[in-house]
This record gives sequence, structure tokens and C-alpha cells, in this order.
Amino acid sequence: MKRILLITVIALIGFSASARRKPIEERPQDIITYTYDVTSNHSVSSTILGLEYSYEAKLADRWTLISRAGLVPTGFEMSSGSYFSTFEGTLGLGVSLEARWYSNIAKRAEYGRCTYNNSSDFISMRIRANTNGDLEISFTPAYGIRRSFGRLWFHEATFGPKIGVCGDDMFIAPHIQYRIGIAF
Repeated sequence: MKRILLITVIALIGFSASARRKPIEERPQDIITYTYDVTSNHSVSSTILGLEYSYEAKLADRWTLISRAGLVPTGFEMSSGSYFSTFEGTLGLGVSLEARWYSNIAKRAEYGRCTYNNSSDFISMRIRANTNGDLEISFTPAYGIRRSFGRLWFHEATFGPKIGVCGDDMFIAPHIQYRIGIAF
């Protein structure tokens, strides 16, 4: 049993290594693409709370501008007592404009990795306005990772500081977000 497992592991490692060495021209192009620049697309995506429609427009080789609108998370509240704990999230209407620079899309294409649906690491600057009683306007510089799976699906994670104004108060808060969506 141990020999069969060892032979299987060695075969998988060898197959994986040989697949990485194939030139781009010899690889199947049905789902995976290897382009050196970004593409425009429409998408519908969801975070833990919220649902947004977005359009990502290509500006240059590695630059895009994303406009989003939809229901966005506007606050979280956790409380606990001696017998219970509660978690509440609130939603509001939101619109945002985000400039994105895909930092390693050319390198991913050179190494033969998937760049379909703008699969790459990125740096972004987002301005968002949302409502939940008061108007909140925020600016978020962030670093993120976007990857595609299948023909239409993608997921991305971003993090950075969020600087904003809500009513007369200014705030700085951490921004950590995971988004999953479908692009068309």
C-alpha cells in the first residue's frame, strides 16, 4: 500500500513539473488564457454581506476602472452577554469607483499561468459613497489578489486602510474583504 501511494505521489509531482515546462502554444486554450493585458467585463459579485453589479473598463495595458453599485455592508456590531452573543450587519445602498493596476499579469502570462478574467495581483484606489441613515464617503487604497475558476467565476481578496467621513466624523478603519462573483 505504501509503495502504491509513493508511486502515485511521484507520478503526480512529475506530471505537474512537466506540465509547467510546456510552452504556451502547446497548452489547451479552451478555458485558460495567457494574455499580457487586462480585459473589460461586467460582473455580479457578493461579499459576506451585500450584492453588487460592476463594470470593469480597460484603460491601458494593466489599468482598469471599475464602477460598482448595489447593496453594500455599512456596519457590523457584535455584543455578548452572560447567556448570549449576537452579531448584526447592516446594509445600505452604495456606489464606488475604483482604479486598479494589475501588477503581475504579464509575469503570470510569461510563466504560463492563467490570466483569464484578469487573474492577477493588483493595487487599487477606491472611492465609495454609501447610505445607512447618514451619508458615508470613504477612500481605500488596497492590495488584492484576484483569481478565476471555471469560465465565468472569480474570487478576490483585498486589504488596506479605509479612510472616510460619516456625518461630521472622520474615521480610519481596516479594510479586509473577500468577494466571489460571476463575470460575463
